[in-house]
Amino acid sequence: MRFFRMMFRAMMLAFVLTGVAQAKNALGLPDSLTQGGFYVGKVAPGGQVWLGDRKLKVSGEGDFAFGLNWKQGAMLKMTYAAPGGQKIPQRFTVTPQTYDVTHIDGLPQKMVTPPAEVLARIRADGARVGKARTTDSARKDFTQGFIWPVRGRISGNFGNHRILNGTPKSPHTGMDIAAPEGTDIVAPLGGKVTMVSDLYYTGNTLIIDHGFGVSTVFAHLQQVAVKEGQDIRQGEKIGTVGATGRATGPHLHWGLNWYKERLNPALVLGE
Repeated sequence: MRFFRMMFRAMMLAFVLTGVAQAKNALGLPDSLTQGGFYVGKVAPGGQVWLGDRKLKVSGEGDFAFGLNWKQGAMLKMTYAAPGGQKIPQRFTVTPQTYDVTHIDGLPQKMVTPPAEVLARIRADGARVGKARTTDSARKDFTQGFIWPVRGRISGNFGNHRILNGTPKSPHTGMDIAAPEGTDIVAPLGGKVTMVSDLYYTGNTLIIDHGFGVSTVFAHLQQVAVKEGQDIRQGEKIGTVGATGRATGPHLHWGLNWYKERLNPALVLGE
């Protein structure tokens, strides 16, 4: 009898471990995630997903997206609710990133410490950008793989702590790609243009919505080739590289957002 009890316990343990292994992959995500990373998962149609206490938007086909804070802790807790209602906890380790310190000198002082008369404009600029980044459309362009918006030398990395003319500033919120002025910039994903504006800090700037809170921002453009409200295809020209706003030379500042979370664009790119 004892032998059968031991066999039964062993079988139950194997069943539980198998269930854990299956649950580990229930979201279609890598087992290890990265600070500042962007992720697209997939569950069975009708399934539900939580990131911590936040319920994520899931498409009818089971697609969902989310991003991690640049200082996300070492363990991420998620929950998957199968179509039948069973809730399965999910745990993911998070790989930390190292962020450099960059010194940039030679900027006009008004771009480092803006004069009082432009503060209202800066606040209005921030409100426009914030509104565009809260777009929560049903588009599913985010399920495509990203392509490079422009090829060039990486002149600034996400998360870098910048010291401008000796004054410490907030961490860099995107990646900078240096290229000759006038070089074409293309859409890394399909989407809809939600903002085109000339902003104090970032010059000619546009934002594209890719659905489910995912958006990309393109700054310092010489020229903008699209209009607000325009639907665009992946690879379509959206503008040209410039040095408008606070810039010391021609480059594209490219940002990736999930709602209000700023993410690392370099992590979504291939070779």
